[in-house]
Amino acid sequence: MINQMIGVGIAHAKIILIGEHAVVYGQPAIAIPLTNLTVTTTIRPAFRAQTIESSTFHGDLDELGANVEGLRQLILRLLTKFELTDVPFTIAIDTNIPQERGFGASAAFATSITKAFFDFVDVPLLTEELKYFTDIEETISHGSASGLDAATVGSSNPIWFVKHQELTPFTMSLTGTLVVADTGIHGQTMHAINIVKSQLDVDYELTWQKIIHLGQIANKVRIDLTSNNPDHAGLLFTAAHHELQSLGISHPKLDNLVNAAIHAGALGAKLTGAGIGGAMFALARNNDDAITIANALTKAGAQNTWIQPL
Repeated sequence: MINQMIGVGIAHAKIILIGEHAVVYGQPAIAIPLTNLTVTTTIRPAFRAQTIESSTFHGDLDELGANVEGLRQLILRLLTKFELTDVPFTIAIDTNIPQERGFGASAAFATSITKAFFDFVDVPLLTEELKYFTDIEETISHGSASGLDAATVGSSNPIWFVKHQELTPFTMSLTGTLVVADTGIHGQTMHAINIVKSQLDVDYELTWQKIIHLGQIANKVRIDLTSNNPDHAGLLFTAAHHELQSLGISHPKLDNLVNAAIHAGALGAKLTGAGIGGAMFALARNNDDAITIANALTKAGAQNTWIQPL
């Protein structure tokens, strides 16, 4: 029974700091929450119909497009769970998370919607239930989702991830500021994964060495994050970018932004996520440096930049 007038759920974005692509082959990866990129879902009772309002869609629930089928199915499951199938309402979704940039947008949307429904019916939400419902959306949107996005968009700590192992949050003590930049090009996850696969077919030994090296870098980055060594972490980020570049999954725009960040005084910079477009980040020593780097990235063609103190 609905015993309050409104339900609200908030989630944030995430980025992969280190380990993208190598993680597919059993190497570790680290993702961190991006808390200044958020999605807020608000559910209000309505007089008739079940409508969705967002920046990209305004209409009835049953008119949601195929590109967001995961979210539609999630909402249907939540309606069934809480016996709200015939209850009219409006779901308003407000976000500043760019889509298809490796920021975990779909997991953040799913988390935010799930939290809002539980809040709407005033039922406490357990971690296992949040994971269960977020996974419904992620599995439909991404096939077999690793769970990394879902874990990080609901966490205030970095997540250490190794395939087929438990996701482990850990405390980061790194001083510095992150500057994230969007190339304006959608990341190409499947293309990038297939490029790495084809590299393994062409030259298995050399490609496998690169994958192992990325795993070694991830292990060293974790030590730097926990022992506050920003200078060394920056060097490792740049080294990882060059390794990903050599695997063929960077993009001229990404390389241009990485170079611009380093020339503007970044401790290090790399692509984040799938590659072949998408986003990159730079590690700045402090907020003043971060502003200088963000300006340099905008000049170098970044469509958007975000600054986040660590």
